[in-house]
This record gives sequence, C-alpha cells and structure tokens, in this order.
Amino acid sequence: MKKILILGVALLAICVSLSAVSADDGWSFDFSSSESSNSDGGQMSFNNGELKLQDIIFTIPKGYEENESAQVLAANATDVEDAKYSSCTFVNGTKEIVATVFFSDVFNFNSLEPKDDGSSVQKNMSGISGIYYADKYGDGNPTFQFIKDGKIVEVKAPDDATIEEVIK
Repeated sequence: MKKILILGVALLAICVSLSAVSADDGWSFDFSSSESSNSDGGQMSFNNGELKLQDIIFTIPKGYEENESAQVLAANATDVEDAKYSSCTFVNGTKEIVATVFFSDVFNFNSLEPKDDGSSVQKNMSGISGIYYADKYGDGNPTFQFIKDGKIVEVKAPDDATIEEVIK
C-alpha cells in the first residue's frame, strides 16, 4: 500500500509539472481582491509577502512578484483519484518560486518517502522533515516536499536558502 501511495504522489507531481509547462500564458483567474477562492475549495491570499494557500502559510521573499497567470486553484489531480492541487508562482527576474499544495476532501496524505532511484533524500529544512530533490523538474532548481495537516506541501526555488525562507 505504501509503494502505491508513493507511486501516486510521484505521478501527481509529474502531472503538476506537465500542467505548469503546458499552461496557456493568456489564461488567468481575474479576482478583484487579494483573496481568491473557487467553488471547489481552492483558497489563496497573498498580502505583504505572506501567501496563504489551502490554509498553509508561506513567506515569499522581497523582490518576488506573483505571476497570476500561473495560479492554479483546486485543480483536479489526474494521477491520484479524489485529490486536487493549488499552486502559485512568484518571479524575480529569472528566479522563480513555485508553492504547491496537494489536498483531498476524501483522505489525508500521511507520509512521503524518498524515491528508490536516488533522486531524492530525506532532509530537514527550517526544522521541517521532508523529501528533498536537488533537481526534480530538470531545471537545476531544488524542490522540497513535506506533509502538513494531511496535505503535501511542495516548494521549488532557486536555492536551499530560499526554500528555507519560504517555509519558515
């Protein structure tokens, strides 16, 4: 059962990355305030460097601006039945931070394990235990995943120090 869950999470992560790559730049949610939500439970707010995504708090460093056209709220995850994800992207020149939360109304995610292929390792960042990928998406940027409140939280950033700042 554990291997099936790990496989499901890995497939979900691949789906999210493919969705982000294939997203149409002209598409965006058009909200008139700094808080956004949709009828399927997607929740996002960004104020003064604090991102709240599916009730998970992230600290976005100064100099980064939200890329609203890359925002995803409560999209169905194609690799894990009854799971959804929300994601926000922030850019600073050529540097990018992507914060993603995978969640379900039907079940809680409860564990993550490093992949057997050596592409990931167990690691603590900012006092949080999770899975670290030096280059999960092939762009040279590290990614860190951890479980919080039954959700998988994922942060991709230009370097480890930025990840630690975002999740502190």
